[in-house]
Amino acid sequence: MLAVLKDVALRLGLGLIIGVLLLVLITITETAFYKQSKGIHLVIIFFLITLIIYALGDIAIDVLGI
Repeated sequence: MLAVLKDVALRLGLGLIIGVLLLVLITITETAFYKQSKGIHLVIIFFLITLIIYALGDIAIDVLGI
């Protein structure tokens, strides 16, 4: 049980770090390509949804495997 909690905490921490880096990337990209901000937002939202689905599936596989 402790291993599962450690694994979930590690993934959440890495998710926060990736989220901050993604926020910086969005800011830089929107500054460079101001006219295409709607397309940039759609790509980022799609990317975030896929990351969330992947993380939840990975955690579910770990929990069910134990």
